[in-house]
Amino acid sequence: MKKRLLIPVISSLCALFLFSSCKKGEAIENQAPETYTAISAINLSGENRLNSLVTLKWWGTDPDGVVSGYEFSFDQQTWFYTENQDSTFLFSINAGSDTIDIDFWVRAIDTDDAIDETPAYLKIPLKNTPPEIEFNDALIPADTVYTVLGLTWKASDLDGDNTIKDIQLKLNDGQWTSINISQTFGSIIPADAKTSGADNAKVWYDLTTAGPSIDGLLLNQTNNIYIKAIDIAGSESVVDTLQNLYVKGQTHDILVIAANGSNPNEFYKSHLNTAGASYDFIDFVKNDAVNQPRVWNPVFAQMLRFYSTVVMYANDVDFLNVQTNAQEIILEYASTAIQDYVDQGGKLWLNSSFPNAFSTGSALFGILPVDSLSTTQGQARLPIDSLSLGEQGYPDLTCSAFISGLDPFYPSIDATVIYTSQLTKNNGWEGPKITGVKRKNGSGNTNFVFMSVELHKLGKDDAAMQSLFDKVLNEEFNW
Repeated sequence: MKKRLLIPVISSLCALFLFSSCKKGEAIENQAPETYTAISAINLSGENRLNSLVTLKWWGTDPDGVVSGYEFSFDQQTWFYTENQDSTFLFSINAGSDTIDIDFWVRAIDTDDAIDETPAYLKIPLKNTPPEIEFNDALIPADTVYTVLGLTWKASDLDGDNTIKDIQLKLNDGQWTSINISQTFGSIIPADAKTSGADNAKVWYDLTTAGPSIDGLLLNQTNNIYIKAIDIAGSESVVDTLQNLYVKGQTHDILVIAANGSNPNEFYKSHLNTAGASYDFIDFVKNDAVNQPRVWNPVFAQMLRFYSTVVMYANDVDFLNVQTNAQEIILEYASTAIQDYVDQGGKLWLNSSFPNAFSTGSALFGILPVDSLSTTQGQARLPIDSLSLGEQGYPDLTCSAFISGLDPFYPSIDATVIYTSQLTKNNGWEGPKITGVKRKNGSGNTNFVFMSVELHKLGKDDAAMQSLFDKVLNEEFNW
């Protein structure tokens, strides 16, 4: 049987030095060393056999000299030289077999290159160790999943991870489905997100790499998800389970994402309803941000792709990214998805303020229709009753709450200005007055509206605000 060897990894003990004497003038032929293993036999059977990761120890003696090294072999044909006296080996068990016996010989070599002609021998009884696999619970939503179920897992095998030949997923009462063993993440994406009940789905490893189709997904119901690993000997891991995950399907073609800690949800819902918009709603802030994706990339982008229009409002509050442990604003985590969404033909209306001294190296510059922010000291402010002046047919908006940290910006070259604000400068601040822009796609249709001011703070003139919602949703995005 063919056996594969892991290069020894454990350093040796010190070699033993033995000396002998002889009469003066008498020529004595060099004597070969003797070799010994730490144990003379491994008398184990059945479940008591060793696993395939084995540490072996040996030593040698030389009656008339010094042992300088050793050679070991598994067939007495090929010998491996080492100066170590202990090593760890990882053996492979043949596919389809649960046990194997490994033959091991070791022989000492002295400083005159004399080799032990009777190598020490040990038979090593091995048994296969089943693989292990588990979901990464920290990166999986605790309760409700919106449309796309992102899963992360880790598989290992004490016999060597290369002995894992299959990883399988199962949704509820569906069939076990093999997935790519080199992957540690997969998104379960429904075939028809607007259905309820049983639906076929597909596994995606990222935005462009598709895996197999999988059955058993239940939309708008709770789901149990199972995973297991199988090794080359046919041994299966203990099945790991995610229980009672509610997978919420899609209802409408507009998605509204609330990511503003000031909780202006009713403000937005009221104006959206009056504009005649029918929408799905996700709150990324409530209940300690429980509804935020645990793996932003690619899960958030995959979610957005189901919708023709996305309305997202955020602010400068930092949130913890449980995948990276970074503390950043929502827009930083969402940047890749934003770029993908507009590239895929989506229509996005985004309203968000920025933190003070926001990084000029942020990935958002170049994704948003924003070139940069002012880098001067001080603040731009928008007093109560000040106006954000509309252009391109947009209504003037009136400030209803004092804004002490306004975020006017320099627009990108492909942006069209739709709002400038009657700001005041504080403590030496200098910069632009632009607070709103739009951008068109290659067909000349508006596909991105961005405003760097929290809209609910510009709502003193309710009729004008309603005119803004109608302008964006029913005019700019009416294509």
